[in-house]
Order: sequence, then structure tokens, then C-alpha cells
Amino acid sequence: MTGRFDGKVALVTAAAAGIGAATARAFAEGGARVMLSDVDVDGGEAMAEELRKGGATAAFVQADVTREEDVVRLVAKTVETFGDLHLAANVVGDSRGDANGPEMHLKSVEGWDATFSITIRSAFICLKHEIAHMIEHGGGAIANVSSLAGMLYVPESGPAYSSAKAGIIQLTKFAAVTYADRGIRVNCIAPGVTPTRAYYKRGPEAAAAQISRMVERQAIKRAIETSEQAAAIAWLCSDDAGMVTGHNMPVDGGWAAK
Repeated sequence: MTGRFDGKVALVTAAAAGIGAATARAFAEGGARVMLSDVDVDGGEAMAEELRKGGATAAFVQADVTREEDVVRLVAKTVETFGDLHLAANVVGDSRGDANGPEMHLKSVEGWDATFSITIRSAFICLKHEIAHMIEHGGGAIANVSSLAGMLYVPESGPAYSSAKAGIIQLTKFAAVTYADRGIRVNCIAPGVTPTRAYYKRGPEAAAAQISRMVERQAIKRAIETSEQAAAIAWLCSDDAGMVTGHNMPVDGGWAAK
């Protein structure tokens, strides 16, 4: 049986853990050769080794994707290692400093800037260089990661993170329409309550309480697995979604539908 990504090369950022790691697995399971990237060298190398032990072709490059020179190097290394770039998942995004919580008058400009840098600056830089390669090499498919907080008022996420994630949705639409006639599709997902390391910054008890409280707002009242987010990314990047571009897909247990 052939995989739906046989012959494809995929690049995944934030691939050391969470949705990024799950996406790298999904691409690898579909037959893609996968380049993983993260600032976490130990985690990224371990994830690449896990994929190789499972029979996949995978490599890791450390990169801070808020730095354009790192992204240039990452894309170049992907092409040098595997010969091309067909698929990309831009997963990096986080709240930084005092970005969480809704009270804008208590937030710092430094926290706002740091959150925008790690979330939407990184997505712009990655898209810029992924698309530049794909234009010259027959097109491709890209998935970005927004958030339900980019669509709805989610006070726990705070104004900086929510605004940056809303920007991801618009950036996705802009890229999708601009490059559709050059064979490049660009979509994004908007995860609901998906426990990743970001939830655990304030400790396990606070994370458990927040997850429990937020899950009650969903129609399906359980936390969402990272593998379920990755499955949506994989579908959007597959030929099965060949006529889907500029789409923001909530994977949120029905929260946005309520």
C-alpha cells in the first residue's frame, strides 16, 4: 500500500513536541520525508530518531524561526537533504511574558511584542521562504496553526496571543489567494483545548483546572489530542484537499459552533 505523501518532502516547525511532533508523525506515516525544526535540540533530535526507528526518513535542524537567517538556512538544508520541499506545517506560536489573561491595561508592550514575534512574525518568515521555493518548483501545500482564540473571545489566551492568532488566519487567506495560480495551497487550523507544554507553564494543577474549565465550553467535552490536530493538518496538505485553500478549520470539539 502506498502512502498519500509518498515522494513528498515535508517541513515541520515546533516539531520537538505537541502538535508539531504529532504532525511530523502524520507526514512520516503517510510516506513523506520529514525535516523537523525546533529551538529544542534534544527534543527535536529525539523526535527525528523516533521517526527513523519507525522506518521513516527524517532529519532535524535547529532553528529559531523568528530569525529570517535561520529560516533561510532551514529551507536550504531541507532541499539539500531531501532534494525538494512540497509540504510545510508552520506550527510555532506561543504567548510570552505577561500575555495571558484579558486585562490589557496590565500588559506590557514587551510581552505583546514577544508574543507577536514568536507567533505571527515566525509564520510570515516561514511562508515567505517556503513559498519562494515552491513557486520555482511546481507548487506545494502549507498549513499554518491559528487558534480558536483567533476567532472567538477566549479570555485565558489574552489580547496579544488572540490578536496574533487572528492574524494567522488573515495571513493564510492572503497567501492562499495570492499564490493559488502558482499551484500553492495555504490553509490553517484553529485548535480548541489541546493540552501541550504551553498549558503547563504555571504547573500541572493550574493546567488541569484550566483545561477542565475550558473543555466545558466545547460541545464534545473532552480535551483534543495533538494527533487529532495533526490529522487535520495532514488532510489539508493532502491531495484529498486539492480544492481547499484559504480555509481556517476549527478543530475545537464544536466550541465555535455554540
